[in-house]
Amino acid sequence: MEPNYMARYRETRLPKPTQDEVWDEFCAVVYSLRSADDIRRFLRDLLNRQERLMLARRLQVAKMLQAGASYSDIIDALGVGKQTIARVQRWLHFGRDGYKRAIRISGTSDVKTLKRKYSVYYRRKIK
Repeated sequence: MEPNYMARYRETRLPKPTQDEVWDEFCAVVYSLRSADDIRRFLRDLLNRQERLMLARRLQVAKMLQAGASYSDIIDALGVGKQTIARVQRWLHFGRDGYKRAIRISGTSDVKTLKRKYSVYYRRKIK
């Protein structure tokens, strides 16, 4: 049976340079996957459903923030909490531009379009 939580990891068990090396190797593996189907299969093996959806929803929050959506727009469309939105917003503004690059690659729309699209996904009523 698949657990509902991600295993805990103590970063102090590995020196920082080793952590960076392990992370770089992981990123290289993901980068080397040749198709969306290969990536999908890998992530399905790696993460449980809840973890996959949590990551995907964070990207949706970032897209809406970049499009200029308010917290209430995002809560209405996605049903996420204010803490999640604030965390994503911090990473958008003070992170390493990972979200911004992903959004640029995936394309984005205006707030109204994203809100309508995500509201349908999550069966939420549009205000």
